[in-house]
Amino acid sequence: MKKTCFAGIFCLVLASCSTPSFHIEGHISGAEGKKLYLEQLALNNTAILDSLILPADGSFRFKQPSPEFTELYRLRLDKNMLVLAIDSTEHLRINVSADSLSVYIGVEGSEQTNHITALRNSLKESSLEEHKQYARRVILDDPRSIVAYYALFQQKAGKFVFDLYDKTDRPYFSAVATAWNAFMPDNPRSKAVYKLTLDAIQQERQEANREAMRQFIADSENSFLDFSLPDENGKIHYLSDLRGKVFVLEFSAIAMENSSAYIFALRDIYNKYNPRGLEIFSVSADTNKLLWEDSAENLPWITVRGENGMYEDAFVQYNVQQIPTLYLFNKQGEIVGRYTDFEALSKAIDSCLR
Repeated sequence: MKKTCFAGIFCLVLASCSTPSFHIEGHISGAEGKKLYLEQLALNNTAILDSLILPADGSFRFKQPSPEFTELYRLRLDKNMLVLAIDSTEHLRINVSADSLSVYIGVEGSEQTNHITALRNSLKESSLEEHKQYARRVILDDPRSIVAYYALFQQKAGKFVFDLYDKTDRPYFSAVATAWNAFMPDNPRSKAVYKLTLDAIQQERQEANREAMRQFIADSENSFLDFSLPDENGKIHYLSDLRGKVFVLEFSAIAMENSSAYIFALRDIYNKYNPRGLEIFSVSADTNKLLWEDSAENLPWITVRGENGMYEDAFVQYNVQQIPTLYLFNKQGEIVGRYTDFEALSKAIDSCLR
């Protein structure tokens, strides 16, 4: 029994000793009696990990479990802070005076820490453009490093140095996002910067599409881009026939996935709002004419189709790249919005018909 207990204790001690950890130690002069904090600069918050009161000789030592990926920490003494890049089981040594802590480039055991401090010093001492030139070189030199990541998110006077929505800055976000996603796909920071970059690109494309549409409409004699196509009986319908009404311009196809559910949802919209004046102008991308005609005969709204599917001019004019796509127009012929969600469309229709 005793042997079992000793064996268990031995295993626990062994497991404790084998846990990977990093160490930070050294001396900070001129700070006797002051509290030194070790903090983690996590993705969404700053967490205090440990602290101590500095003795007369300024010596200190911290030990923490090693991070799975290279992570950012900092030593904080009053308003002075030294940002640290910790990788695996590093042992950092720091010997500095209290008033030089924030600008100290002499950390033993972490060159990445010294590079981050150089970035911080550059931001303080240089003009914004001079600093950005330096930071760009740092990022492109090794975009998968924590230093490159840190450079992207530096701030001056409360504003980010690199603007994700500035086309001249975007390539640097893309470089870091691509490198981190390729080499560290499971790192939460990789996922965050990759998503941020993709969202910005998509938002930029959407805004470009909206601007193109606004320009199309501004250049048109009508308050919207007009076109005409035949219905299932061969009758030609012009979109401009609906001028002065609230209407939905809808691009879809009978052959698309979940078509039946989509048509039922659209019919509910029509049945609810048509008595109040709503019209629907449906443009089909179907290449099978017979299939479309059979379905169109049962629809209560205007349904038209050309022979060129999604290559028809109407699809090009309204920048339709996927189906279904729905536009809502108000009585002034202005595009209220582009919708993929029927709940949002219903609310917008209700507002236009008031």
